[in-house]
Amino acid sequence: MSRRTKFMDRIAMGALARVPKNAASRVFGALSDLELPTPVQSTVNRGFAAAYGIDVSEASEPIAHYKSLNQFFTRRLGERARPIRATGSMDVTSPVDGVLTQLGYLEDDSLVQAKGKEYRLVELLDSAEEARRFAGGAWATVYLSPSDYHRIHAPVEGVATKVSYIPGQLWPVNPLSVRSVDRLFAVNERVVVFIDVPEMGRVAVIMVGATCVGRISLAFHGLKANQSFRRRQDIDLTRQVELTQGDELAVFNLGSTVVLLFEKGGFRFSSELIDGQAIQMGQPLGSWIGSGEIEAEEE
Repeated sequence: MSRRTKFMDRIAMGALARVPKNAASRVFGALSDLELPTPVQSTVNRGFAAAYGIDVSEASEPIAHYKSLNQFFTRRLGERARPIRATGSMDVTSPVDGVLTQLGYLEDDSLVQAKGKEYRLVELLDSAEEARRFAGGAWATVYLSPSDYHRIHAPVEGVATKVSYIPGQLWPVNPLSVRSVDRLFAVNERVVVFIDVPEMGRVAVIMVGATCVGRISLAFHGLKANQSFRRRQDIDLTRQVELTQGDELAVFNLGSTVVLLFEKGGFRFSSELIDGQAIQMGQPLGSWIGSGEIEAEEE
């Protein structure tokens, strides 16, 4: 990175540090919910789509159907727009559209945020018990830009047994913040859905909030991050939620990031995946092959 880039980064981050990001995000969320007259709103929606290169033909409804910018931004897609491309019951698919910024296998309890920046499982999950469970496993990070589809889906078939809400800051999760803010994904507000799968153990889907993400709303619970909750919550789902692969879990407002965690014992990423690759919801990420097969590979 050049000296000029580092200098500009410091200026930008210094200015951003002075912005009340959580309050600004709630205000932005309220403004994005404003319903304008249909001709005006349609123009706003089309302008937003054009600015970010959004394929409106994939939406489940015509653009005039969406009565606010937030309704358009959190639009559902048509039934055939994102088929689940798993070929076997042990396949794991991407829960979101986005860019695969990091993936790998944990030698200890540290995850890579960016070159030269790491953070720990216990910081991300805010739970020593859950951190021990995922130590030595695998992880992947997917960044969603404003141009992406912003609903989050189940990457596996299983049972959602617990949700953790961890309040925090709302720094942007763009490349500037990723390379500048220490422990960014463990500092920002986040919602974790824990999915138990008999053959795989537990899978964690961690939804990280960001500036202007006024809400992270769950599909099966009334939690709305940065609105209805502002204190640490562990919610044991008394009525466990059975999930089919591809079922909707939650929705983001504007851009953010999802981190996936897999327990140690047998997950392998597809050899075709690389850092920086664009992926879509339903695209295979890898498979659970079992610890015995991994030991055979290593021999």
